[in-house]
Amino acid sequence: MANIGFVGLGNIGKGICKNLIEAGNALTVFDVNKSAMERFAGRAVLAKDLKEICSNSEYIFLSLPNSQVVEDAVDIFIKEGVENKVIIDTSTSYPVSTRQLYEKVKANGGSLIDAPLMTGPQEAEEGTLDIVIGGDKEVVDSLSFLFESYCKSYRYVGGIGNGHLAKLAINFCGLSEALLFAQLYPVMAKFGFKQEELYDILNCETLDNWVFQFYSDKYVKKDYRLDFALALGLKDLSYVKKLFEELNIPGFMLDGALDMCRVALKAQKPGETLDFSYPCQTMYEFAGVD
Repeated sequence: MANIGFVGLGNIGKGICKNLIEAGNALTVFDVNKSAMERFAGRAVLAKDLKEICSNSEYIFLSLPNSQVVEDAVDIFIKEGVENKVIIDTSTSYPVSTRQLYEKVKANGGSLIDAPLMTGPQEAEEGTLDIVIGGDKEVVDSLSFLFESYCKSYRYVGGIGNGHLAKLAINFCGLSEALLFAQLYPVMAKFGFKQEELYDILNCETLDNWVFQFYSDKYVKKDYRLDFALALGLKDLSYVKKLFEELNIPGFMLDGALDMCRVALKAQKPGETLDFSYPCQTMYEFAGVD
């Protein structure tokens, strides 16, 4: 049994946390949303703050919305003391930031690895996640007993930050493809090509994949239910843009994807969370398609 701290009990974090508990580990949990913590009452220690997470834990999991939040949390852990502790960042974080945090944690006697997810909330709940991992190989190897409690597969991809690089590469390709079809269906519909018939044409061996099927279903039905937040997709694409800027090279296709997300996000009302499929609705409106 390991003493584990878990920070971030949202759609992904709650599933990973549940499976770590069911594997027999002792969990201390924290989330800024107190109701998210309450679901673990009686099964885990509900921490009052991040200092308590750090003091109670050998291993600390992070499932947080962005790198700034990760940086703030890790800074608190370092001040509290991270000697002989391992921080596992499952978030989609900015790789350059991850590498800087690794150096800080290592200088204070601890370890940090990046272990982002390639699948989603359902797999987190079921304990069948696919993840990629970057960090010191000996540290990663020592954590296999934890990964096996919530993963179907886990793949080591090299040094620190490589896990987050791999995740951003996947998201850049997948999210860009989703936006491509978000533009295509409304424009073709305006010219008289019915969405259902266009789907049948596009549903061929060349284009058929999960992204095409998942988002085409939403675009044809105009069903923009929340599965992955548009703001989170914009954040991930913005991290990719920062990688291009680090090298001082243009983003071309990436810039168009970012512009499309920003324009669509303007429709988000206070207290509302738009799905990543919503840019298609923006395009339907631009095209004047009911």
